[in-house]
Amino acid sequence: MEQPVAEAGVTLLAFLREAWTAIAGALLAFAILAMLAQVLKVSAAGVLGANLWVWEAVAAVIAVLALGLFGFLGVPQIIRGVEAAIPSGAGCGPISELGSLSAVIIGGLAGLRMLKAVFSAVLSASLGGQAAMSAALLESAEALFGMLLAAAAIPTAAWFLGAC
Repeated sequence: MEQPVAEAGVTLLAFLREAWTAIAGALLAFAILAMLAQVLKVSAAGVLGANLWVWEAVAAVIAVLALGLFGFLGVPQIIRGVEAAIPSGAGCGPISELGSLSAVIIGGLAGLRMLKAVFSAVLSASLGGQAAMSAALLESAEALFGMLLAAAAIPTAAWFLGAC
């Protein structure tokens, strides 16, 4: 029989994976629709002879494509790399279990926050805005920094309290 902490961790990770799948599906749908809208804008601007609109739409298509690729290829690799760098085996007994559980759960939450930030950046890029893109990048950096700080809290508390 598994321990309660391990069971809770498995349940939470399954929930976070389902949330990741839902957000990734919405991201894919919005990215495809945004690129389609920009392609239609390119064709309409080309017919009208508005070169500036053509280049704005082409830039928006490239931005949406780059952000979508970052969301699907970059975010999972960043989360895996940061999770591997977090020390999770400090202490012994329940402290060790809590440290490893916190590292995994915080990694899943940071991954969801980063994907949500990419989603809002794709929406912003499809509309031609820049402010939401910079806010999304700040949110991604905040998620990584929070992940590192929170994962270090349990081993530090175990050392401070003198556990094992």
